Amino acid sequence: MCPEEHPRQIPLDPHRWFVFGTIAAVYFFVYFHRVAPSVIVPDLMREFQADATALGVMASMYFYLYALEQPLVGYLSDLLGPRRVVGIWSLAATAGCLLFALSPTLGWASVGRGLIGLGVGGVFIPGMKAFSQWFPKAEFSGLVGLFLAVGNLGALCATSPLAWMAQTAGWRSSFLFLGLVTLALALVILTQLKDSPGDLPASGLEEKSPPMALPNMREVVFSARFWILFSVFFGVFGSYGTLQSLWATPFLMSSLGMGRLQASLVNTLLPLGLILGAPILGRWADRIGATRRELLLGLAWTQALLWVILALGGVSGAWSACLVLFLFGFTAGGLATSFWGVVRESTPIQFMGVTTGLLNPAPFLGSGILQVATGAVLDRVGRTGETYSPLAYESAFLVCLGAALVPSLLALIFRKRIYPRAQSPSSGEYSR
Repeated sequence: MCPEEHPRQIPLDPHRWFVFGTIAAVYFFVYFHRVAPSVIVPDLMREFQADATALGVMASMYFYLYALEQPLVGYLSDLLGPRRVVGIWSLAATAGCLLFALSPTLGWASVGRGLIGLGVGGVFIPGMKAFSQWFPKAEFSGLVGLFLAVGNLGALCATSPLAWMAQTAGWRSSFLFLGLVTLALALVILTQLKDSPGDLPASGLEEKSPPMALPNMREVVFSARFWILFSVFFGVFGSYGTLQSLWATPFLMSSLGMGRLQASLVNTLLPLGLILGAPILGRWADRIGATRRELLLGLAWTQALLWVILALGGVSGAWSACLVLFLFGFTAGGLATSFWGVVRESTPIQFMGVTTGLLNPAPFLGSGILQVATGAVLDRVGRTGETYSPLAYESAFLVCLGAALVPSLLALIFRKRIYPRAQSPSSGEYSR
């Protein structure tokens, strides 16, 4: 046989688990920081005398910078290697944590929040590249699932544990501590991690992807399918991210009179539901023979229905709040699984990299915009004392309902566009 017929095997070096563990530890903080503002909203409003619009702008800085840098992070992961990208970007996240903790004004807190988003935005893509170089293909899917579980564990810890830390030591001391932990991880990665077994270049273990072609990007951007999928990811997942990362805890405190610790404990049902929903709903769809497109549509409409319940004041007690938030997380987990399944099944292989890179920022942009919009609605309705009234939150949730409902309706009407008759770019079907 020719040498090309023998794919090069990835050595099963024990260092691979050190690589996974350290990058996963940093990824823990990606999700942690994504939802952390929700727990400390009362502290920030009191500390900076800020209204909901200003807090929405501050919290959204994470999502804007995270989303916009993704194409650059992918390019630099190939150019510099995962070790440098994760390590250097973690230093940026460290600087953001420290600045956020020491910020004298909300403006400086917003800069710190933006630096955090910029820093943690350099973890997922180089992490995937590192794992592809250290682990064989047969282990890769399970590894990615474990990686995502660690991330959602971070979201869990950004609820009650963070609330306890903020109540015990103060929110500033809590973020100083988090910054020091992130700094330690960054130094370990920069000094101890290897990009690939035996310090081989990445090209020794996997083929390099061809450069992104501008015609391919045009083909994707001008396709109806891309915008249907983008709108679903932007609106449905963006509204879910707005609830989880900013308003869930203060909403429960206002509507049900919960203390911060109790509200943040109930809030843990969002990431817990997501952790369970992704594998369970994915396996269920396979067993009953449902297509991923049908599952995607059903879950998108379920999310819209849950927003109807919140917007119409359907949460009247602790048990109903627990059920609604768990269902939000559970269906969001299945939505994420089915979404990327639809993308994989409906996208020609030559467009896969371009499509993934362009779709990935959608939920972060959606959350960033919706956080500001919902904050503006809260301010328009007004406060009752130091908090916003249940009516104010219900009015703000109407914005999220619209953001989830419109793309769900578009996806239902144009569902046949998601799976075109042909996937060959030469046939012109991709852009129809």
